[in-house]
Amino acid sequence: MPSSKHQPRQRNRHTFHPPPLFWAKLTKLWLTKSALREADRRYHLLSSNQSSSSPRPHIFAPDFLRNCSATCLQEIRKLSRRGGPDLSGIRNYPAPAHFSQDSMDPTDSSLERSTQKTGNTTVYDPHFESHLYDHGIFMPNSTYPDGTKPCTAENIAEIQRRLRAPRPSLALSEDSLQREFGEFTLLNDSTSDEQLVIKKILPILDGPQQQSSSFHDGGNHPFKNLAPLTDGTLANAKPDIYHGAPPHQLHPRVREQLSDQIIPTRQGNRPITPNFFVEAKGHCGSPPVLKRQALYDSALGARAMHALQQYGSNSSNRPQDDDDCSDPAPAPALGPAQDSTRDNHAYTIASTFQDGTLGIYATHPTRNPSNLDPGAGRQTDYVMTRVGHYSLIGSPESYQQGLRAYRNSRDLAKEYRDGFIRQANERHEAVRHPSQALEPPHEIVRQVQQT
Repeated sequence: MPSSKHQPRQRNRHTFHPPPLFWAKLTKLWLTKSALREADRRYHLLSSNQSSSSPRPHIFAPDFLRNCSATCLQEIRKLSRRGGPDLSGIRNYPAPAHFSQDSMDPTDSSLERSTQKTGNTTVYDPHFESHLYDHGIFMPNSTYPDGTKPCTAENIAEIQRRLRAPRPSLALSEDSLQREFGEFTLLNDSTSDEQLVIKKILPILDGPQQQSSSFHDGGNHPFKNLAPLTDGTLANAKPDIYHGAPPHQLHPRVREQLSDQIIPTRQGNRPITPNFFVEAKGHCGSPPVLKRQALYDSALGARAMHALQQYGSNSSNRPQDDDDCSDPAPAPALGPAQDSTRDNHAYTIASTFQDGTLGIYATHPTRNPSNLDPGAGRQTDYVMTRVGHYSLIGSPESYQQGLRAYRNSRDLAKEYRDGFIRQANERHEAVRHPSQALEPPHEIVRQVQQT
């Protein structure tokens, strides 16, 4: 029987409208309800400003038509049958003299006052993905504006090798595998709702209780303690499932210094330093929304791993080649790092599940190539790469491969996480014992690869 460990997410049906700052920074607009609401809001604000500066009587359409002559009404009907008047001649026409451009500035204080009921945009709005892209957070196979691809993580092949590693618990006889596969396909077909998927399907991916009990996981609560990943206009991430470390595993002083990078929530004994995420959807759920959730979750996780990795190290002053995705090797130091260092490796994994299909992605931070995107004003980008795609209802063999990859990816994420926590603790202890040798970050990666 599936475990009741995973509690289904209760969806918040309240519709949020992004604040003006969110719309001001978008480079691409989609024809969505939220975009139309923003256009309507700005129109009413403009109308209000115009009417206050040059009041004029309003004439509503019914009153106008009622006072029209028969000839006038006939002309209006003829014009409407042809699609209305040709407005091409007034495109880009200068605004009236009394029109104030300041009234359309999204950062204007009067505009801010009119949007007190706005909230943060969520993954259900297509503009969410555009916003992430504009802030250097990339879906698989994305490119920079000039067509150049972001740097791929250097350990993708190693991650894929680890996903294929055999697991004794999945060494089933042909009959047992066939029976288990048949039971799973029946369960998958009957769990069309997202909440049922979380409750019944995800525990099967996790495996027997004794296997999953060693992982500290959480889910279904917003990451309110983390610093904004972009400009603060996005809703807090709220993954279905995430794995991290118990708080006591990391030194209290390190937790305090890196709090808004590695502690999603301060409630209870919930996991810190998350770097493994699971997002699920029902049969009728939106695949693009599912991938946006995974991207947002894993970018936050990659930032957490990055913060742990660079804790107590400063990058050297060696000149950097613009074509190099990684940074100079860090030199040991005490306390939080003052300079960001990136080794162009992925240490964060996200999985998606919908209607029998499992996707596995690795996300890593990489140096922003300022020569390609000079107006970005950021140092770090985050890139998500697909490392596995499995149909768990395709065949007994693909079912077995998917379970193996999921559990191996979960184990690998824990190895990465534990290694960086150990390194951060050791670097903090170096304050008391300056002569103690510190383990270079690349040694952690080497140890994980040898397991």
